[in-house]
Amino acid sequence: MNLSQLYYFRKLAELQHYTNAAKELFITQPALSDAIHSLQKELGVPLFRREGRNVRLTRYGSEFASYVDAALRELDKGVSVMKEYTGRLSGRLSIGGLYTITGDYLPALIGAYEAQFGDGVQFSVSQGFSRDLIKGLKDDVYDVVFAAKDADAAEFGCEPVVSHQLVVSVNARSPLASRKEISLEDLRGLCVYTYRTGTPIGNEVARVCDRYDVPVRREFDDEITLGGMVSRATRPEVCALVTYTIGLKSFRNLTNIPITEREVPHDFHHVYMMYKKDEFRAWVLESFIEFAAGFIPPKGTIPRCGEE
Repeated sequence: MNLSQLYYFRKLAELQHYTNAAKELFITQPALSDAIHSLQKELGVPLFRREGRNVRLTRYGSEFASYVDAALRELDKGVSVMKEYTGRLSGRLSIGGLYTITGDYLPALIGAYEAQFGDGVQFSVSQGFSRDLIKGLKDDVYDVVFAAKDADAAEFGCEPVVSHQLVVSVNARSPLASRKEISLEDLRGLCVYTYRTGTPIGNEVARVCDRYDVPVRREFDDEITLGGMVSRATRPEVCALVTYTIGLKSFRNLTNIPITEREVPHDFHHVYMMYKKDEFRAWVLESFIEFAAGFIPPKGTIPRCGEE
């Protein structure tokens, strides 16, 4: 038995197809077949059974696969650590983030990381909604994501990194626009737009509205849409319950009013860094997670209503 056989076994167990596995391993199909045959002969048990053009793990193969995966993960980790001792950090990290932080927090974080570790790491940054980002993390599309936490995130490591205020956005022509602070009770009788339920932020806002008996129209996904609805409103009673993020910056005729802190804390909505806890992580990913967990954004990076 040798390491090549174990790597071949792992790939075939993953793809369950000799031709596809051989292509990804850059070997011929007969060479792969011979390696698996020799491995089965040495172990004395069948590891795969054929099903048409595909193969499936036997019960022996499934049990053996768990040991092989664990052993090769540890070996890969050791090789990665040894390589890092010989030079600066390098590699590629795929990051997914809510758009609310990809214009301020993430650039500040990546810039600070490069200032400390150099620019040898290539970052690929994509935007998305929380549930899509979490699914992408599960499916290995991303190495780490920055998203709102819900039940789907329970299996991941989660570190709170950013918080956003909940504010009331009104048209600059609204009678409320002169207010320096507002109570949720003041919204009764108004046309209040906010996020649709079923999303992490939508569920959080719904709980607040239910607690203070504020009727709302829960029809929207993001701050840009909510800001646009209020910005173009012709009726003075139209407003929005929305998190104060970079998404509201482009609307010059909006006035954003802080909600009294005794009703809603200023750190209302949290964004978390999420990563897989129990899988091998290359040193470059490990260093980024550790750095991000301790990173404090410079003052002014995250917008705060009433402090600008």
